[in-house]
Amino acid sequence: MNGDVDSVWERITAWLRLHTPVTAATLRPPASADDVRAVQNAVGRPLPDDLLAWWRLMDGVDDDADYRTAFTVPGVYMPLAVARVREEWAGLSAYPDQDCCRPDGHHQRAAGDPVLGFCTALLPVCRAVDGAVLAVDLRPGTHHGRVMDWMAQAGAHRTTWAGISAMLTDTAGRLEQYITAPGTRPQPGQVTIRDDGVLTWE
Repeated sequence: MNGDVDSVWERITAWLRLHTPVTAATLRPPASADDVRAVQNAVGRPLPDDLLAWWRLMDGVDDDADYRTAFTVPGVYMPLAVARVREEWAGLSAYPDQDCCRPDGHHQRAAGDPVLGFCTALLPVCRAVDGAVLAVDLRPGTHHGRVMDWMAQAGAHRTTWAGISAMLTDTAGRLEQYITAPGTRPQPGQVTIRDDGVLTWE
């Protein structure tokens, strides 16, 4: 799994350096072990290997300073710095979903099941400018590790990505299918490069 993340992340960063160096420059160096450990201690649950492997390669972007130019995954979600992951999780977990989260730390719904509120076993790893997040589902079940999308108004639902590795593989594939032919209109979910050289998604 780690090798998959390493190789697919190299595909992504190589594409960014070639096509959108402005966006490539927003990626931060690998996350510190202390920051990763702080997230693990706060959440109190083991983190998926593919997420840990990704954090060993990069520490997200500065989602406050660089939100106009930052690297994003499909859906225009910025990967959060690990320290921001802990902050985001702590803020959202202050109001746990009453139909899922129990006071003893257990959950009434399995991984991948939708929730209306915020489940404390969801770990936000990417954020959109509108406040929506992509979160890794740490609840037990066959969908453990799946990427969920969550919005305050809509709750959490499964994405098509079974985990971080799948999300990155999909991202790399979409980048590599970038169409530069004049007059070609990008379809929803396809990559575009703005006039200022920044990566975005249709």
